[in-house]
Amino acid sequence: MPDRPQTTQHAMTRAGPGRLGKNDRAVLDLLNDADAPMRAYEILDALRPQGVRAPPQVYRALNRLVADGRVHRIDSLNAFIACDHPGHPEIPIFLICRTCGVVRERHDPPLVAEMVRRCGSDTGFRVEEGVLEMRGLCQVCR
Repeated sequence: MPDRPQTTQHAMTRAGPGRLGKNDRAVLDLLNDADAPMRAYEILDALRPQGVRAPPQVYRALNRLVADGRVHRIDSLNAFIACDHPGHPEIPIFLICRTCGVVRERHDPPLVAEMVRRCGSDTGFRVEEGVLEMRGLCQVCR
């Protein structure tokens, strides 16, 4: 039987918590410098000069960075953004301007997280993670 490629989980444990591989660092640096959330293929295109050539390289890096809490996926935009507050226990809230597309990350008091958890517990569902996305108009576009 041929050797199987390493899984993302195995690659994460190999790198160790807090340690970043070359591709992980490149993706995180790019997202930290970005003015807006980026889609995976935009990340790939931007990192080609650094030797990142295939979508799986980007997706594996994103998976590790999301699992580590350094990057968030914004589902409604199908895009990724560097976390403004790595290591935070609260549920992130993204304020997305429907006109210019700017995204702001907020971390409100644990009261919001508790409210989300209660929504699930009322039905017997245990919320383990979540992201709130809100759309509206930023200060500039208003």
